[in-house]
Parts: sequence; structure tokens; C-alpha cells
Amino acid sequence: MKQPARFLRGISKLRFRLLGLATIKDIPGDRFKILVAELQRQGWRPGSKYSGFDAGVDYDCFRLRKGLSALKCEWDNWTEWSVEGRRSIVEAVARENELKVTYAWRGDA
Repeated sequence: MKQPARFLRGISKLRFRLLGLATIKDIPGDRFKILVAELQRQGWRPGSKYSGFDAGVDYDCFRLRKGLSALKCEWDNWTEWSVEGRRSIVEAVARENELKVTYAWRGDA
């Protein structure tokens, strides 16, 4: 059983490297609301939104879009909010908001 999970995690890591992605992890809810408001002031607009039965209860996800760029915002009960996107954009967002960047998918430990 561990082999498929290990394989999928490896694919996720490879995807991150090949696409030049980065993540800001573990953003508390109050801080995240401020961050999204600031991004919207900078021209980021809401895009697609997760609408599953557990939306806002166990999991949530939406995208912010600005031109051809997108930021994926995800939340769950264990890791709070995260923001994922192109490395240069995520680094700028982190720098402007004094947040820490990681170069891995939010599910990686």
C-alpha cells in the first residue's frame, strides 16, 4: 500500500520542480483574510472555488487570478491556509507580507 502513495508524492515533488512552484504554508485564518484582502487590492480576482460537500468544514480551496497568473489557496483542519503558485509570484507575496516560502507542495512534511 505504501508504494502508490510514495509514487504519487514523488510525482508531486517532480511537478513542483518542473513547473517552478512554491508554497507559503500554515497561514492562520485571521492572517490569511488580511493577505487575501491585500492581494485583491493589488488586482488579484477570485477564480474557481471548491464546492464539495465538505467545503469550509474539512477542506477548502479557491484560486486567485491576475492576468495569466494564478495562486491556489487551500485550507484544511490540520495545516491551516496555504498559497501555491509560480515561484517568483509566491516569493514576492511572502516578502511583502513577511511570510516564509517553501519549495514543496503543502502536503510534504
